[in-house]
Amino acid sequence: MREDTKLARIREAMMADDWDSALKIAARFQRLGEHDDVIRRAANAVGNPSFYKQLGQDVDQLKATGIEALKKRFEKSWHSVQQAKGKLKR
Repeated sequence: MREDTKLARIREAMMADDWDSALKIAARFQRLGEHDDVIRRAANAVGNPSFYKQLGQDVDQLKATGIEALKKRFEKSWHSVQQAKGKLKR
């Protein structure tokens, strides 16, 4: 598996629980399917939280929803991260 791709960077961020970075990287993908709006909004909220607070949005909720969408959109990568973390804990 290539380790110099954007998807590999997302997996690394997931592994490190660096969800802000994972969201920002994923938001640059052209095709996010049904999760497009949620992931992009969460990434934007990470980058500009004061703007979303001014709009009356809960930034933490936007991030949480974005993370769930990220896990669903990149389900195979998320499962591989979970498996790798399980192996590390043993």
